[in-house]
Amino acid sequence: MELNNIKTYLAIGIVGLTVGVLYMAIQKDLPKTLTIFFITVYVVVVLRFFLERRHYKKHKTILASTQFLILPFCIILMGNYISPIAAAYEIFSVDIDLSSGSSIYSPFNLISISLIFPVIVLSLYFRNFYSGKWPAIAVNRKVRRGRKIPFLIHTIYIAILLIGFFINWQIDFVGFIFVIFYFIFIFRYFIIAFAVRSSQQAQVTSSRSASTARRSRTTTSTPRSSQRSASTRSRRPTASTSSAASRSSSARIDPGIEVRSTRSTTTRKTSKTKTITKKIFPIGTPKKEEMQCIICYMDFDKKDRRRIILCPHCRYPAHEDEFMSWFKTSRLCARCNQTISTRYVNNPKYRINIKLYIEKVIEKL
Repeated sequence: MELNNIKTYLAIGIVGLTVGVLYMAIQKDLPKTLTIFFITVYVVVVLRFFLERRHYKKHKTILASTQFLILPFCIILMGNYISPIAAAYEIFSVDIDLSSGSSIYSPFNLISISLIFPVIVLSLYFRNFYSGKWPAIAVNRKVRRGRKIPFLIHTIYIAILLIGFFINWQIDFVGFIFVIFYFIFIFRYFIIAFAVRSSQQAQVTSSRSASTARRSRTTTSTPRSSQRSASTRSRRPTASTSSAASRSSSARIDPGIEVRSTRSTTTRKTSKTKTITKKIFPIGTPKKEEMQCIICYMDFDKKDRRRIILCPHCRYPAHEDEFMSWFKTSRLCARCNQTISTRYVNNPKYRINIKLYIEKVIEKL
C-alpha cells in the first residue's frame, strides 16, 4: 500500500475513530477519547505534510502552497481546543483571575509539546512570505503574487483562535505564543515597512523638487541673446549636413530584385511563425504571468536545455521530465483536469525547446 494515497489516510482515520468510539462507549471518559482523536489527526496530517513536501522538493518547486499552511493549521487549531480538556500529562498551567470573577486558563501539557513543531514551521513559512524570500503563493494551482493571501490566511486563523478564547476563556500556551508571533510579523513587515517606504518616498520627492528648482534657476540665469543665437545657428543648414543627407538618401536605394527577394523571404518567415505560434499558443486568453510550468510553477529560462511538453487540450506548458513523472501518478492535466492518453505521452505532438517557446509565445503576450 502506497503511503501517499487516500486509502492510507482513510485507514488510519478509521482505526483511530473506532478506538476512540469504543473507548468512549466502554470507559465513558471524554478527555481520553479526545486525546485519541487528536493523536489520529496528528498522525494523518504530519504524514501528509512530509510526503507532499518531499514531492514538491523533488520537483524543485516552491513550497509556497496553501496545503503547506492548512495542514499545520489543522493541528494547531484542534490542539488548542483539546489541550485544556484532554487526558494529557500536565506540565504546568497558568491561571489569571479577572475582575469579573472569571479566569483565563492556559495549560502546557503533552499536546502543547506536540504543537511546538507546527508553530515553528508556520512561523518560518510566514516569515519567508512576508520578508519576500518566497515571492508568491500557489492557490488552486495558480500562483498569486504578493503578501495579501498569506496575511488573510494568517488573520483568519488568529480570528478563529481568539473567538474560541473569548467563548471559553481557555487558550493553549503554545497557541498563545503563535498569536504573539502573528502580531510581531504584522508590526515588523507591515507597520514598520510602511513607515520606511513612506519616509523613502518623502526623501525622493524632496530631492526631485530640489533638482527641478535648481534647473529652473539655471535656465532663468542664462541670457536670452545666447538662446536666440543658438536657435538661429541650429536653424541654418550646413554643407556637411546636406551632403550627409544626400549620401544617406542615396545609400537607401537598393536594386529592385534584392528588395523583392528580402520582402518575399520576410513574408514567408512571418507566415511560418504565425502558423507555428497558432498551434502551440494556449487556448483561451492567457496572461504573461500565467505562462509558467503547470506542475512546478517555475518560470522558464532560456538557458535551460530541457524541452517543454504542452497539454493537448489546453496547450499550457510543462517541463518534459516533470510532465513524465506527473503522468506516472495521474493521467489528468495539472491545469485543465482532462485525461491525457498514453499514446500522446509516448509520442507528444506538442514538444518544443524552451528558448523557442519563450521567443514565439511568452514574449509575444
